[in-house]
Amino acid sequence: MTDEVEVRDESVTEEPEKLTLLLLDDEADIIKTLTRVLRMEYNVVSFNEGEEAIAYLKENDAAIIISDMRMPQMDGAKFLSIAKQLRPASVRLLLTGYSDMESTVRAVNEGGIHTYLAKPWDNEGLKLVVAKAAEFYRLTQERDLLTKTLEQKNKELADFNQQLETKVLQRTKALREANVSLEKLLKARNQTFNDILATLKAIIQYSTGVPADHSDRVAEQSKAVATLLKLSDQEINQVYLCGLLHEIGLAARKGDKPELVKRTQGVPSTPEANATLGAEIIGQIKRFTPLVNIIRHQDENFNGTGGPSHLREDEIPIGARIIRVVKNYDYFVASDNNRNRMTAKSAQNFLKEYSDVLYDPAIVEAFLKVIGKVDQKDGIERCVSIGDVQVGTVVKRDIFLPNGSLMLTAGQEINSNLLEKLKKIEKENQFPIAIFI
Repeated sequence: MTDEVEVRDESVTEEPEKLTLLLLDDEADIIKTLTRVLRMEYNVVSFNEGEEAIAYLKENDAAIIISDMRMPQMDGAKFLSIAKQLRPASVRLLLTGYSDMESTVRAVNEGGIHTYLAKPWDNEGLKLVVAKAAEFYRLTQERDLLTKTLEQKNKELADFNQQLETKVLQRTKALREANVSLEKLLKARNQTFNDILATLKAIIQYSTGVPADHSDRVAEQSKAVATLLKLSDQEINQVYLCGLLHEIGLAARKGDKPELVKRTQGVPSTPEANATLGAEIIGQIKRFTPLVNIIRHQDENFNGTGGPSHLREDEIPIGARIIRVVKNYDYFVASDNNRNRMTAKSAQNFLKEYSDVLYDPAIVEAFLKVIGKVDQKDGIERCVSIGDVQVGTVVKRDIFLPNGSLMLTAGQEINSNLLEKLKKIEKENQFPIAIFI
């Protein structure tokens, strides 16, 4: 014996389940006739008494209700009104004669009937009206189901949104707390970095005897040149740090003053920064690794005659070329250790004269643009000659006379009398007075 397997054709649309149709009429013949006409399409339940039909509706649903109007115990309008309360979703039809229009109107108002069927009826017309009632019932049920489903989905969506909002708030709080922790960590690291810089600057100042404002000035002016040359933010930052630390190699010469400016074959030179040792020291700090080559090659000459590697032109890191120009100029015009100090004009002419020999011409040009702006609006400290000072200029550092006497204090404004007096003193001593603005 073989098992039979039922094969189901998915292409065949399943017929909808038969709807329950309730018939109420006090005449048995009419009930039989209506049942015979409608029983193939509907599950027909029939009653001769209104109370029996009501009892059924209290316990059971009915999609379509057809009631006669004229009945002895309870007329159709009354029955349909009660049926509406018990089964509001049912489609109610009234079976009536043409002479019952007043009662029909009452059934419409009280029983909320969908339509009415006139006696005598045509069977095909009757089936068509009931079919439309069934279609209306099904559509109404589908609508109500969709509405209920939509309401449920909306509720679920609202719950999801509430949960999502809660999660977002929790995540936002967590991110804020993480950001606060990160900011604290970053602040601590930056503070550590700044402490390292301050320590190194103090070591340089102690070892060289050169005031810290020298390295600050070199750093700021070098940064301005790098910015003017449109270097990347990373390169600008590296140039600035190298400006602060360019003399770190002199820490090995504790107690020794930097060599005084001297002339080699008539060309003034500046003290070397002991750059090779400086590069080795900087290289010990991992964060300063990108600065090593700039520090090492800061004393190279543009024509390849410098040291320590005799690099030339673009072989020299651009940061090193910038530091070379800026630090030399500052030494020429502002160093207390330079007995042959130059005026700002003479130092600028020197840079121009030895472009292509000691210095990169493009960097000299950019540097002269930077120091040529003496309007004091960019915050960069410059050392200028008496001839560049105007009445109303505010000095940033104390001004000392050649004999060491204090002439002006930082923050003081130069008036016409002071300016003339400074010019007279400089002329009498034949030694340029360094004025920082």
